Amino acid sequence: MRLGVVLLCHARLDVAARMARIWVAGGARVAIHVDAKASVGSVTRMKAALADLPQVVFSRRHRCDWGRFSLVRATRDAAALLLERFPDTSHVYLASGSCLPLRPVAELAAYLARDPHCDHIESVSALEVGWAVGGLNEERFTLFYPLDWRRQRWMFDRLTQIQRRLGIRRRLPKGLTPHLGSQWWCLTAATLRAILDDPRRAEFDRFFRLSWIPDESYFQTLARRHALRIESHSLTLAKFDHDGRPYQLYDDHIRMLEESRCFVARKIWPQADRLLAHFPRPVAARPDPVSYT
Repeated sequence: MRLGVVLLCHARLDVAARMARIWVAGGARVAIHVDAKASVGSVTRMKAALADLPQVVFSRRHRCDWGRFSLVRATRDAAALLLERFPDTSHVYLASGSCLPLRPVAELAAYLARDPHCDHIESVSALEVGWAVGGLNEERFTLFYPLDWRRQRWMFDRLTQIQRRLGIRRRLPKGLTPHLGSQWWCLTAATLRAILDDPRRAEFDRFFRLSWIPDESYFQTLARRHALRIESHSLTLAKFDHDGRPYQLYDDHIRMLEESRCFVARKIWPQADRLLAHFPRPVAARPDPVSYT
């Protein structure tokens, strides 16, 4: 079992570098994507801080915006680099630079090794989802979304209303059943390679480029085409407010995180010194592969 980790980073690169070291210390290899909006100085300092780790590589940078296809592109490029540089990788875990491992990485590896052909990705049919912000479940695939929801909210809502009145309905790629789920997943290298090398990838990219929040549907949908077996939940603990923004985790969340039995938590407040010192928990004499409930 060889674990690889893709880290998506955009701010507080000093904290992200600390997370990368935790993953590497646990035996993982790490591919880091840094948002092109991050300053040159902060990126230079991050690379210098990790220069002694041959297990860490940096992928080509993209300018990323919330809910846009750029996040898929950044994830895909980093994953492809990880699999190219470390071809014996068996599983790839997607995390952000503010995701903190709670349990020893060895326990995560032991858990994955119990069922090595299983993909751990929340992947629910768009017709069955009720948690999507704004209620855009099926419509995120049937309407066009060329605008940024956060920076162009009025125009975004207006365009959505116009398309509804005109009865616009995009045609889904043949044989594709849209699925939704958490952005944070752990895929087997076999499934991930199949997604990256899918002969219809260009067609799927054109479709998802104009979908809403494709980072919550691209891999979640395409995994259904290639996975042997899917456990439809994320191994990362993440809680969100009514606007879809992740809650930050502070020092007073230590007990809650311990009781969660989760492997990884998002999103850690950078000044939560006690929490950052407390996790990940020490490695036990024998790794405990029991999953959280």
